[in-house]
Amino acid sequence: MSRIMETEAATRRDQSLAERSVAESHEPMRLHLVSPEDHLEVDVEVRLEPVAKDVERVLVNDRPVGWIHYVEPVYVALVGGHLAHAVEVSQKLTLDSCIRALVDTVPVDALVD
Repeated sequence: MSRIMETEAATRRDQSLAERSVAESHEPMRLHLVSPEDHLEVDVEVRLEPVAKDVERVLVNDRPVGWIHYVEPVYVALVGGHLAHAVEVSQKLTLDSCIRALVDTVPVDALVD
């Protein structure tokens, strides 16, 4: 494969990933969280809000809890209210597992009203 074809394929793949990421951001995800220590179970809504080409803010019940950064080939979960000060907590191959890993770092009682 020529360099031009490789570059075109990579560009199409990057555009496809960006489009998929933005499209998925508009569909909320429902998670069931359990905190055995607090005897607490709760269903939460997780949404992704696009911030940049490969970065999305993670909102749980409309509260910002962290960020997902796509760095090929992994999704990187960062916990924290501000991206510049967020701390990496996980790297996963799928977006769903990365979101779950991020949400699991936040205490359940902090996510309920």
